Amino acid sequence: MALSDRKKALTLALQDSEELVKAAASRALDRLEGLERLPAISEAASSGQKPDRIRAIHFLGFLNTDKSVDRMLAFLQDPDPDIRVATVKAVQTYLPERAFVPLLGSLEDPDVSVVQSVIEALSHYRDPRVTEFLLPFLIGSNAETACVTAEGLGRNGDPKAEPYLIKVLQETSNPFLKARTAEALGNLRPDA
Repeated sequence: MALSDRKKALTLALQDSEELVKAAASRALDRLEGLERLPAISEAASSGQKPDRIRAIHFLGFLNTDKSVDRMLAFLQDPDPDIRVATVKAVQTYLPERAFVPLLGSLEDPDVSVVQSVIEALSHYRDPRVTEFLLPFLIGSNAETACVTAEGLGRNGDPKAEPYLIKVLQETSNPFLKARTAEALGNLRPDA
């Protein structure tokens, strides 16, 4: 079936009496039109004003194809930390498997806001390696990054984080970090 056939069917679905159907058809049409305009979207993500670049990066994530994800992941190396954070947020929304390893590399980013965004994004993956990569940021980081890490470890839910969270909970004097570690402990999955 040709792309034009899909578009015709979706255009007809926009006339459906159910709002749920109309909304789904609209999103699907957006994606199909984005796939047709992938080179232009990639170009917009590469140049122009920052807000336009960020929107284009998020749209590349929305498309979630091999080409769009590869293009989006290239922005993890952009000189602007805001663009790198936007890239991580776009990855976090769609969690493509091929982004996991590049995100791990971004844990070494010199900008703390990028690292914190990467910690948050990685915590959504159910990969058993996530905990081992996040633990150093719980113990050896500034309080804000440690808070983000504790929250991420709780979101990920890996029970292997328990002894580290307990240690931080018992040893830190920072009330925000204590609160985050306490919440994280409550969110860990039971030991199987």
